Amino acid sequence: MDLKEILYGLFGPNSTVDACAGSPSTASTSGTFNSHGRLPKNPLLDALAPLLGGQLSPLLRALNLANNILGARLGLPIDPSFLLTLAVAAWAINRFARQLYHALAVIVTAHFMASITVASTDEIYVHMMKWLAVQPLVTTSRSLMVETAAHSAWEDDEDQIDALQLRTIAGGGDEKYLNFSNQQANAPPRFVPAIGLHGFWYGRRYFRLQRKHQSFLDDNSGGARGSTGTTLEKEEVLVISCFGRSTTPIKTLLQAVKQHYYSDHVARTTIKRPSPQPLRRFNGRNWATVAVRPVRGLRTVILDAAQKSTVLADMNEYLHPATPRWYANRGIPLRRGYLFHGPPGTGKTSLSFALAGVFGLDIYVISLLEPTLSEEDLGTLFSSLPRRCVVLLEDIDAAGLRRPQEEIEEEEASEAPATDKKTRPGRGPRASVNGDKESASHDQPAAHRPREDWKVSDLARALKAPGAGGDDRKGISLSGLLNAIDGVASQEGRVLVMTTNHPEALDAALIRPGRVDLQVAFGNATSEQARELFERMYEADAAKNDAAVEKSAEATQNGQAEDKGAEVGGGDGVEGLSHIAAAFGSKIDDGLLSPAEIQGFLLKRKKDPKKALRETDRWVEAMKAQKENKTKVLTVQ
Repeated sequence: MDLKEILYGLFGPNSTVDACAGSPSTASTSGTFNSHGRLPKNPLLDALAPLLGGQLSPLLRALNLANNILGARLGLPIDPSFLLTLAVAAWAINRFARQLYHALAVIVTAHFMASITVASTDEIYVHMMKWLAVQPLVTTSRSLMVETAAHSAWEDDEDQIDALQLRTIAGGGDEKYLNFSNQQANAPPRFVPAIGLHGFWYGRRYFRLQRKHQSFLDDNSGGARGSTGTTLEKEEVLVISCFGRSTTPIKTLLQAVKQHYYSDHVARTTIKRPSPQPLRRFNGRNWATVAVRPVRGLRTVILDAAQKSTVLADMNEYLHPATPRWYANRGIPLRRGYLFHGPPGTGKTSLSFALAGVFGLDIYVISLLEPTLSEEDLGTLFSSLPRRCVVLLEDIDAAGLRRPQEEIEEEEASEAPATDKKTRPGRGPRASVNGDKESASHDQPAAHRPREDWKVSDLARALKAPGAGGDDRKGISLSGLLNAIDGVASQEGRVLVMTTNHPEALDAALIRPGRVDLQVAFGNATSEQARELFERMYEADAAKNDAAVEKSAEATQNGQAEDKGAEVGGGDGVEGLSHIAAAFGSKIDDGLLSPAEIQGFLLKRKKDPKKALRETDRWVEAMKAQKENKTKVLTVQ
């Protein structure tokens, strides 16, 4: 092979270099050229040449050069036209096979498979993704999506105690302190199937999962601020399918997925709040889970035993499956409302949480002070509640409910001649905490009060007043709340719990029978309740001490048992703790301190009940002085 043949291979048959000028032996050596020194004719190449344009000539030149080199040295001639024909044929076969596969897949899916679609706005979507994250055939897929797994404080594993980092700090002496700087680094992420097709086996049956996005026209956007008409929205869906013409296997799978999701919720209570406004209006997600906490025992709530029994019996009868028919036969709406009222820190919210745990219900918390919450949103939230749940409206007296301007002007006109009155028509007497001076300031409209007397509730009322911020529809009115609670379109079967520190400040229409069926009064702790609270705080450690003493007695190691007891709860067993708790309760006057104040004092001494008893007298005297002086600064804690 000489230089002329190489140049001919580089520049093609149209080159000015004549391949025939070379030696005859060279032309016969290469099997690429014909007798005229040109590339062999190929009808397929001639047909593809106009389509490929200038890309054909460089490709043939490269293949021709490779043919000359390999053919001359190794005796392996490569025909460029044959290779190109083979490549085009392979491409055509691949395209045909793909189209055939998709056509067969459409036929099989339409006639031989059943499917169920799950929208991302539904709770079953969350259940399915959690279940898929632990399936081995899905987690080992080559197409995954990573998510940050959020864990609450109650979900931390106890084996993480061994991995805790202890560090000393400057000026802290030899004491070692916990450091959680590597907590997020050690937390593993969660892997779920990515967008696309996935397959897995369940119950000896093959299932196909398709995760995709689909577009839809949203007609509800016309009511949103700044938008008009119909908009094109996107949502994610899961399409679960299996072979067969029945969806029963998929339904069985979804039921198992739901049971798996709630398997760890048996001893926990789920707390939900309204989703952000964009999710509520455009994605249909009205509620979002904010916390999953362990069930709180009813005995941990400091309340009179008779009142506890009354609330439990009333709610148990209301939630019975036979109750709806009883209500329907008598034409009574299936609703139940409770009002928990009393001073702060007496256990109103705690009782709501404990009742939800007793009956296994979720808690739906609604804050009427939410700036983005309108009356329309409130009605939508109530209508989307499940059949059985607990709806919690905390501090309803400070919710900033507004009434129509006509009623406000009429009420102010009726009260103008008698400025020294402490009551209003249709409402109870106003609560006075700091005497007549504070009561008089509260009788004034919020806009005319001194700046130092303003509260958060006054600011909420000012923001939600008609015309505030240029939007007369902003805020929740009293009539809007009443319509959401027991209007024609209101959801039935739920349990409504309202808490307040000042029941006299509530409107009579809000707490009338039918909306509030049972009122529960909370108060400061009695001496007996203080004893129960003290005993409950240390009883677990006392039981450990008894077990340690019993174990050491069996091993005849009394000295070691004393050391072990000194480490847990001060070394007193259950019997010794009862005497200490009785002594503690005798030092607490009835109605002096709230359960929250007593619990806060004991938490600072949670490992030593004897120390708590020794410091009780000094703490009680300091609390009495604080309440007499009406100060908020604690001198002894």
